[in-house]
Amino acid sequence: MNKKEKVKWSGRLTRNLGLKIISFLLAMGLWLLVVNIDDPVVRWTYLDVPVTIKNADVITNQGMIYEVLEGTDVIPRVTVYAPRSVGENISKSDIVATADMNTLNSLNILQVEFSVPRMGSQVTDIRGSADSMRVSIENKKNIQMVLQTNVTGEAPEGYVVGNVMTDQNLIRVSGAESIVNRVDSAVINIDMNSLSEFTSDITTSVPVRLYDADGNEVEGSTLAKSPENVMITVEILSTKEVPLRFEVDGEPADGYGLTGVVTSDIETVRIAGRRSALNSVNEVVIPAEAFDVTDIDEDMTAEIDVCDYLPDSVQMADKRTTVPANVTIGVERETTSDYTLRAEDVMISNVPEGLECELSGLEEEYTVSVTGIRSVMSTLSAGSLEASLDVTAWMHEQGIRELLPGRYTVSLQYNNPEYTELDRPVTAVMTVSEVTEGNME
Repeated sequence: MNKKEKVKWSGRLTRNLGLKIISFLLAMGLWLLVVNIDDPVVRWTYLDVPVTIKNADVITNQGMIYEVLEGTDVIPRVTVYAPRSVGENISKSDIVATADMNTLNSLNILQVEFSVPRMGSQVTDIRGSADSMRVSIENKKNIQMVLQTNVTGEAPEGYVVGNVMTDQNLIRVSGAESIVNRVDSAVINIDMNSLSEFTSDITTSVPVRLYDADGNEVEGSTLAKSPENVMITVEILSTKEVPLRFEVDGEPADGYGLTGVVTSDIETVRIAGRRSALNSVNEVVIPAEAFDVTDIDEDMTAEIDVCDYLPDSVQMADKRTTVPANVTIGVERETTSDYTLRAEDVMISNVPEGLECELSGLEEEYTVSVTGIRSVMSTLSAGSLEASLDVTAWMHEQGIRELLPGRYTVSLQYNNPEYTELDRPVTAVMTVSEVTEGNME
């Protein structure tokens, strides 16, 4: 085609262009009008339609339980054939898929039927990408379990978790026998990391979890827990570091004595309790009853559980573990030494007003025998024994309220150190007389 012919042809196409466009639009409108008047059947597709089970009591009334397998209670795709005017008003929620337990066959398969009840007979056809549901049938089992608590994480610094109290301590579990048989424990988990801002008791609702013997969570559509959640109260306690103090008493083997030296591989412990309780505790005392030193003739080491000797209303900061302290009690051989003292050095004190006391019956120089462990005896001398008589204290021991003039037998006291003792008491005669006017100052 030459250039002149091309121009001629192009002119024909653009000639009366407006009329041609109007004609095209009228043709399209006429076609749409015909289609809408005719209202043809159109296919509509809906995804993931759930299946409802009917007559489930056919199984449950026999003490059995069923479980849907492999997600077959959801139909991936349902296709509805209906006139356009009908299909435009159908939504997924209008599609009803049902499986009647009465249709259960020997392979545990249920037939699924589809309908659109809201549209009645206006739907031409309805089909699913699957028309059956698979289930398993088992005996139903019920058990009752003690509820356990599992606390993880840490309380805020300076605080610890105390007791965890629940509004009930039993849970009922039911479900398919094969699944229930796997359940080994029922636990409520408390993560303190998510509650770390609390410094006082916490009350909240916590779900119950079921675990097998290996600590794996047991789940299943047939499992039912009653209750599913429990209310808990978590006690938040203050902490305090206090020293240990050991009291030791008893009779070692003959010829041996306690040194009073007690060492422990644990010197302090961290305790927890209410602030008011902790304020009154400045040490943990391990009493002499904790140690049996009878007949020992060398240092003795004993393991003591400090937890057994905590004051009331106080516990270890870490209550999950015991706190054994390895305590060593010192024992030494005893020795006896004689010391010569002078009668004139005896000091008399606390004489009641209006009386005077004199001692007699002692030689000018007399001997005192002292027995004790070697390490203490090596520091003892005659000058340090300091014989004395506290008259008021002696009256108290004797139950005397008023001291009358006369002669009394008394035992002298000596300043011998701890872990030593006099072999026998030293006695003297105390003469009591009234102070005469000439003797008054």
